[in-house]
Amino acid sequence: MPEPAKAPSEAEVRGSLIAPPTRRHAWINIVGPLLAVFIGIFAAAFYLHPIATLRWLQTTRLGWSGVTQNEIALDDGLMTYFITGGYWDQYPVLMIHGVGLDAALVWRDVMHPVAEAHFKVIAPNLMGFASSEHKQVNYSIAYQAGAIAQLVDKLKLDHLSLVGSDLGADVALYYAVEHPDKVERLILVSGGLVGAAGAEKLRKGMLPNTPEAMQTALDASFYGMPPLPQFMYQRMIAALADDMQAQTDMINSVPRDEAHIRSRLGQIFNTLTIIIWGAKNPYFSSAQGEALHSALPGSATVVFKTSGPFPQLEHPDDFAESLTFILKQVEGGQ
Repeated sequence: MPEPAKAPSEAEVRGSLIAPPTRRHAWINIVGPLLAVFIGIFAAAFYLHPIATLRWLQTTRLGWSGVTQNEIALDDGLMTYFITGGYWDQYPVLMIHGVGLDAALVWRDVMHPVAEAHFKVIAPNLMGFASSEHKQVNYSIAYQAGAIAQLVDKLKLDHLSLVGSDLGADVALYYAVEHPDKVERLILVSGGLVGAAGAEKLRKGMLPNTPEAMQTALDASFYGMPPLPQFMYQRMIAALADDMQAQTDMINSVPRDEAHIRSRLGQIFNTLTIIIWGAKNPYFSSAQGEALHSALPGSATVVFKTSGPFPQLEHPDDFAESLTFILKQVEGGQ
């Protein structure tokens, strides 16, 4: 026969009335306010420095994959660059950005996959862009190629593969015709010898000066961004003012510097060159890609049929796989 339940004593009853009740899920009371503070800080930072905050987020994400940001002193100041881990005896792949919002971060989704294929990947911010030095100089294509030459020498790189996007393709070409002994492979992405008309397309399409154009550029450079209030697009346009001189100077230098490149194309006759573009690119058409292919005898073409101006951002896995295949084919023929 079960024993009857023991009635609580008077002391136990009083103790239960005095003691506070046990708080379940007390962690919510701690994490909730901390999360609110973090969101508030992030919102304030994004309002005050919208482009810098987006770049910080992408740089932080790169750091998780082993890509670090460094800086190096050149003749005209500091150049910042992203670099993958690994050993220095790995073949270097130098990725050169063009005009646009995110500078070297245009390569953010392909650096780590290419590095995993045993390549050393370096992606600099060209002078006058992002966190690299800003000075009152003419940031022409020739000037940027000279800065790349200094970077290559200071990092003691050799047997280079150069990958350039839009006007970064012209920078890669300019460096290659001036230093043909250094360059083994050229991969030109959505650019290269675009001509004055192509340069004007880039000026109108990739240098945003209205909220609508800013939203389009933001969608192209930072995927997954929700729509923002109009005033935030205005703030982003203002935040890009520091980079505007370099972008404008590069576009303005296209006729002169591309003429120099064309006059010396014979210097890279034996350099393997691959031309990549997106079939839906409004700034670099299939006709331009084929014209560039014709101007570079022995070159090959790769077309991403569903991509726009940034196949490395729109289809990063396919782009990295194609790029790695190209690099390994040339390197060992396997």
